[in-house]
Amino acid sequence: MKLVTSSPERQRENVLTAAASVGAHIIGWADDWEVSGATDPMTRPKLGPWLLDEQGPYDGLVAAAVDRLGRNVVDCLNTGYKMT
Repeated sequence: MKLVTSSPERQRENVLTAAASVGAHIIGWADDWEVSGATDPMTRPKLGPWLLDEQGPYDGLVAAAVDRLGRNVVDCLNTGYKMT
């Protein structure tokens, strides 16, 4: 959590930059810093409720890097599928 390239501050900056680059704005954050990336995204305490439509409507998901959403291709594909 302290590396300059992957610190929470740097990741937040990357997310805001990515959202701004497509004219989007952030309506909520799911910061699961203490949860292993190997945990199924659907069961993460803060991200899971968004993916399960428990947090209200949204149009997209932004992450600082793909490995922030899941540690393997199956997790990332399942997350994308659930969003549709």
